[in-house]
Amino acid sequence: MKKIFIPFAILFSTFSIAQNSQNATIENTQIQTSKKIVLSEGTLVKAALKNEICGGKMQVGNQIEFSLAQPIVVGDQVVVSPGAKILGTVTEARSSGVLGRKGKLAFDIEYLYLNNGQVVKLSGQNAKNLKGSGVAVAATAVVLTPLGLLIPGKGAKFEAGTVFDAYVAKDTELRE
Repeated sequence: MKKIFIPFAILFSTFSIAQNSQNATIENTQIQTSKKIVLSEGTLVKAALKNEICGGKMQVGNQIEFSLAQPIVVGDQVVVSPGAKILGTVTEARSSGVLGRKGKLAFDIEYLYLNNGQVVKLSGQNAKNLKGSGVAVAATAVVLTPLGLLIPGKGAKFEAGTVFDAYVAKDTELRE
């Protein structure tokens, strides 16, 4: 009887160890796949302007290209590296004019494009609405000369490399 019992006990213990090992592997896989990376609403995104833009040269609806200036970090992991493409749209543009009328330029920063093709919706509005000095120019022109009426206002422009703040518009789960 002992001869039959020993092989049966060895076989049973081997089967039990293998099944426990398989269960542990399944649990580890579930733990690894359940780690989802989420960019939370309101996460700060630093967008650097790629090219200079001027209110006199832009039109409402024009696309503006930015690049990610600083990495986006969730926990202790960099989830988006610097250089990622960001797009915005001009919402207001006006060149400067005579009588000291100053230019205007406003735009929204709208989308962050990830390397895997995923797009993250952003929110960020920036404007340069320069106050005109038309009254001062007109008064000077009347006193000094009518040519003073032709004094142009200051144009609204942003230099390449200028960094703007934008924010993640809603919680976004990142795909791998």
